[in-house]
Amino acid sequence: METTTNRVLTGTNLHKQFLVASTAKILTAITAIENYSLNEEVIITKKDTSEVGSKVYLKENERITRRDLIYALMLRSANDAASALSSNNSQEFIHFMNETAKKIGMKNSVFVNASGLDEKEYNLSTAYDMALLSSYAAKNDVFVQIASAHSYICKTKDSSYSWVNKHKLVTSDDSFVFGKTGYTKKSKRILVSNYQKENKNLIIVTINDGNDWNHHRSLANENENYTFITIFKKGIYNTKQDVTYYLHVKEDIILPIKKKEKEEIEMVFKLFKTYAKLEIYLNKKLVLIKNMDVYDKKTLDMDLVIDLFN
Repeated sequence: METTTNRVLTGTNLHKQFLVASTAKILTAITAIENYSLNEEVIITKKDTSEVGSKVYLKENERITRRDLIYALMLRSANDAASALSSNNSQEFIHFMNETAKKIGMKNSVFVNASGLDEKEYNLSTAYDMALLSSYAAKNDVFVQIASAHSYICKTKDSSYSWVNKHKLVTSDDSFVFGKTGYTKKSKRILVSNYQKENKNLIIVTINDGNDWNHHRSLANENENYTFITIFKKGIYNTKQDVTYYLHVKEDIILPIKKKEKEEIEMVFKLFKTYAKLEIYLNKKLVLIKNMDVYDKKTLDMDLVIDLFN
């Protein structure tokens, strides 16, 4: 999946439900980032320390910030951190997880815990939904900063921890920015990767793939049927219309297209009193709606401005 438009470039069994194991922690992390203060300290409970499977062995009654817990979650897939972040899978947190999934458009997913463990209960999703989730996460700067870290040192009042990212493509290849591993006996191997190189920004998801590391490398380098083109460059633009603002495009807008599709791209700007939208159509189908940032014309030097329809 390409992250600008969420266009699926290649895939099979896209909408078949599977157990997703620890890749559910991507949603756990986003839920914590969007709904809670990351600098607030959490007190580790006995229930947190009793979690099974992968963990970083947090200590009962230890105080640790949610930000540090997300590092443990994303780098080490720590189930004790997932428990602490979610207040032992509280009804509130699980509700927030599922509401976030609904907001993203994950129509075939349901989450009942923050860790992905499936011995007593389980989370179900699809390759497509997990790609949607990861594409959404790729646009969150806090998430990317944490999940892309190769290593992290966490210091609390009583302890010091050193964590190394388990996703070996992230730690060995700069083009792989972040990702998440997952495995249980029931789910088998699951891998999510974010690949960024030149003007490509891709999400790769494989489920029950015993050769996933190599498969992700090969998928990242494929896509011969697509050309990634910049259809709109970042900059500040004057629409020359009767509005009080300039448009600010923060980053290049990239579109993956097949041969002969370039002529089928249509851009429609909708200018309102205080804000603007860009709609991009491909083959008469809406593929992207982008809210545009604006600058008041009175506060900006004209030398920085480009005529939109030049």
